[in-house]
Amino acid sequence: MLEKTEHMIMLKDFYGPLLTSKQQDLMSLYYEDDWSLSEIAENRGTSRQAVYDVLKRAETALQEYEERLGLVDKFAITRRGLEEVYALLKQQGCLGQNEIEKARKILRNIMESV
Repeated sequence: MLEKTEHMIMLKDFYGPLLTSKQQDLMSLYYEDDWSLSEIAENRGTSRQAVYDVLKRAETALQEYEERLGLVDKFAITRRGLEEVYALLKQQGCLGQNEIEKARKILRNIMESV
């Protein structure tokens, strides 16, 4: 569940402004503040089913945005590449030509993908 939660938060971070304010609000309460469907429903004066429906529509919309635009995937690839370059540069001692060339190649791939 944690992996889905993290993924939905990341999708909301990238595409949240494309959701309605109600969807954004319920997504924040459910995924970021860890409220249950019942807690949200009680707080908002609605049914648990209504909260569930709004969340499911928001999740579907966020996933469709990601399928079309792929911003979260591109971000993850870029981050992994930068972490790898950072690890290479952080190594103790002098960097060899192989490590420098590997870092350059990773950075070139990142630059070409953005």
